[in-house]
Amino acid sequence: MTKKYRICLSISSMDESFAKMAAALSGFAEVAVVGLDGYSLRDTDIFIGKKMSADKLKDADDLKAVFAYKTGVDDFPVREFAKRGIILANSHVNSRSIAQYAFSLAVTLVSRTAEFDRKMRLGNWATDNPYWRSLFSMKAGLAGFGHIGREIYSLLAANGIKCYTTDRGKEYPDDILLVNSLRELCEASDILFVSLPKTPSTDNLFGKELFGLLKGKYIVNVGRSNCIDEAALFEALANGGMGGAAIDTWREKPASADELLLPFDVPFQTLDNVLLSSHKAMQVADGHARYVEDTLNNVLRYLNGALPDNIVDCRKGY
Repeated sequence: MTKKYRICLSISSMDESFAKMAAALSGFAEVAVVGLDGYSLRDTDIFIGKKMSADKLKDADDLKAVFAYKTGVDDFPVREFAKRGIILANSHVNSRSIAQYAFSLAVTLVSRTAEFDRKMRLGNWATDNPYWRSLFSMKAGLAGFGHIGREIYSLLAANGIKCYTTDRGKEYPDDILLVNSLRELCEASDILFVSLPKTPSTDNLFGKELFGLLKGKYIVNVGRSNCIDEAALFEALANGGMGGAAIDTWREKPASADELLLPFDVPFQTLDNVLLSSHKAMQVADGHARYVEDTLNNVLRYLNGALPDNIVDCRKGY
């Protein structure tokens, strides 16, 4: 390297993982550690962070690459990056753990474990329907076949569960069955795993029409919340005969850890056939350290003259 790069590391608070990152990068670049807001990108070559507003680009005269120490990139101005030729790279290091969480949600949902637990705590052994279903006798649909979707598929296939996904012109394993549309995917599947990114094309993708095809069936969402029409999902669960849903992602999160917040306008909490999870798929015990270490290695790769791994297509937003 002939130039000493200037790196802006944006974090909420310093911890051991970030300290190791800053120390490792300081041998290659000038590192400015800043908060999540209140900083300038003037003279910055590389930005590392979890979010960025479009306003920050006004001063970003030298910005060449942005690294997200997470998977989702909808908190970044990706369209502006595309216009300016700025590289954006994210991390998929925790995809297998997220897939495990999705698998556990599915097992808990179809087994009705949470429902039976709630009733047993009241000493209630009675139920209109005492039977639960086995995931191993179901056909699974994968709406989204990126890093997380592929890891979910691996878990399902290892347990002999037949899998379907929509044909998007990618390379697929030989034993996955391809369909041509989400409608066909809903018709073919008993349980649907959703791991889609947040883009304009995924807004309210699953609504009344598709939920109408899921009578007696199940949906598990560990992707972005925007793809689910919540009112339509509630109606399908309460009155439409849909088997159940497990939802881990929502449109908002509380401002602080001790704030109480129900992030939906319909009373999901009154239904027995829904599992509500507070964005926990990504919160695996060592997940943060793994994200930071993976991002560090990717930045070092870039500093040594190679293209980063996991470059986001900023025109598509994922």
